[in-house]
Parts: sequence; structure tokens; C-alpha cells
Amino acid sequence: MQPDEAGARSAISTAARRVVDLTGSAWAAVAAVILSTAWLVVGVVGGFTHQWIAVLHAVTGVFTFIMVFFVQHATGRESRAVLLKLDELVRATSGARDELIAAERQPLHEQERLEQRLRAEARD
Repeated sequence: MQPDEAGARSAISTAARRVVDLTGSAWAAVAAVILSTAWLVVGVVGGFTHQWIAVLHAVTGVFTFIMVFFVQHATGRESRAVLLKLDELVRATSGARDELIAAERQPLHEQERLEQRLRAEARD
């Protein structure tokens, strides 16, 4: 990866994280309630025309589509950080099983095998 590309990816990632933080705040929830109420009041006063409802569907659809990607990015970033920290704890803990490091990257049948083995050992 080129240095410029890494910087651009980092800037985009930071911006995405800020959007998720902002839209997940209490102020954003209050703003959403106010906007929804205003939209409803104007709709009741002006009549819910077909165009009025079509605009509502288009706007909510676009925002939902975009927010899915922002939330997925932020969730993936946080999950990766948690997994890295857990891997480091496994490495640093004496007696811990190194085979559990990066278990999330193993095929599902291997994860299930590990889980069954750990449960069986916990019962003993």
C-alpha cells in the first residue's frame, strides 16, 4: 500500500467513525425526532400527497443505505481492535493456548471443534 493511499484510507476511516459517533449521539436522536415531527406536521397540514410520501421513502432509503456502510465499517474496525487485544492477552498469558490466537479466521468446523474441546475440558 502506498503512503498516500494509507493516509487517504485513514482519513476516510476517521471520517466514517466521526459520522457514526455523531449519528449515534443523543443530540442526533433529538434532531431526528424534531425532523420527523416537523415532517409529519407539514404532511398533515399540506396533505400527504403521493409526491410527499415518495420523497420520504427516497430520503429515508438513501440515508439508511449510506448508514449501513458507516456502521459496518465502524463495527469491523472495533471488532478488529478487540480481537488484536485478545490475541495479545493470549500470547502474554502463560498456560494459554496459542491455537486460540486468530480463531476467528479459522473455518467454522475448526472453531466448533475447539469450542467442543474447551467445553469438555471445562467439565472435567
